[in-house]
Amino acid sequence: MIQMTESSSIQDLLSTRHYQAADQWIRDQLQKNPKNAGTHYWAGVSAYFQNKIPEAVSHLRSALDLDPKHTDAAICLSVLMNDIGNYDEAKKIFDQANQSVLRKSFDKDVEIDRKFAIKHLEVADLYFRYRRYDAAIEEYTKAIHLDPTALEIRIRRAKAFAKKGFLTRAIQELQILRKEQPSYLQASLQLGLLYYSQQNLIDAISVWESVLAIQPGQREATAYLEMAQRSQTQSL
Repeated sequence: MIQMTESSSIQDLLSTRHYQAADQWIRDQLQKNPKNAGTHYWAGVSAYFQNKIPEAVSHLRSALDLDPKHTDAAICLSVLMNDIGNYDEAKKIFDQANQSVLRKSFDKDVEIDRKFAIKHLEVADLYFRYRRYDAAIEEYTKAIHLDPTALEIRIRRAKAFAKKGFLTRAIQELQILRKEQPSYLQASLQLGLLYYSQQNLIDAISVWESVLAIQPGQREATAYLEMAQRSQTQSL
C-alpha cells in the first residue's frame, strides 16, 4: 500500500488511481478536521472517480455547505448532476456558485473565469440542442463575458440568434466579430452561410472570396464558393 508522504499529494494519488491510499488520507484528514471543505471536495472527487455517485454528491454538497464559494466543488457537482440527467439542479448549483465570480474585483482569477465559461458553454449547448434558444443565448452571453478570448462561443451565439429567427442580430454578431478579428476565418465562413441561407448570393460570394484572399485554397471557403456560384448560375 502506498503511503502519503510530504512530497506526494492527493492529486497525485487520484491521477494514478491509487484510490485506497487516497481514501485513507481523506479519512485521516476528516478525522482531524471534519469541517474542512477542501477535504470534502477531494472525498467527492475520489468517490466520483470510483463511480460512487451518491457518496460523491454527499461530499461535494458538504464542501459547498462549508464553503459556498468553493468553485471547484461547485463545478464538479454541477457536472456530476448533468451527467446523471439532473439538469435543473446542475444549473441551480452552478448559478449559485457563479455569483461569487460575478462579484469579484477587477483583479480576477482568469483561470476560474474560464472554468465557469466552459460550464456556461456546456449548459448553453444543452439548451441549444433542445431548441431552448432564449436560454442558450443567455448562457452563451455569460460565457462570452467570462472568457472573451473564446471566439467560437460568439459564433455559437450567432447560430442561436439565427435559430431564434433573429437573423439581423446573428449577421450583426458575425460582422462585428469579423471586423474585430479579421484573421479568425470561422466568423467569415459562418457569415457567408447566413447570407446564403437568405439567398443573398452576392454577399455570400464576397465573404467567401475574402477568406480565400487571406488563405488561398481554404477547403470550406472553396466548397461554399463553388456552391454559391452554381446557385447564381442556375438563377440566371
